[in-house]
Amino acid sequence: MTSIEQLESWVAGKSIHNIERDECCPDFSCCCSEINTPIEDRKLFLEATLIKDHSVIDAMLMGFLNNAIGFMTNKKVYIAGQQDIIEMANKN
Repeated sequence: MTSIEQLESWVAGKSIHNIERDECCPDFSCCCSEINTPIEDRKLFLEATLIKDHSVIDAMLMGFLNNAIGFMTNKKVYIAGQQDIIEMANKN
């Protein structure tokens, strides 16, 4: 499975861990079923990936990671630099 095929499946609501590449979905929902990222966010991530908008991709990945760690540890987590990346993405 290619990364794009995995993303398309994820956007369609099927979070599949890419065994061939040992790659989680961007929001880690394949390995943490409690995570349910809204379809609008999934579509935005796929669109950013297709046009290679790294500022949006990076900001969203930081948010997904922060959210996943919170689900997996039951603690509020702050990723250093996350706000700077989000602000950069919002300027574009």
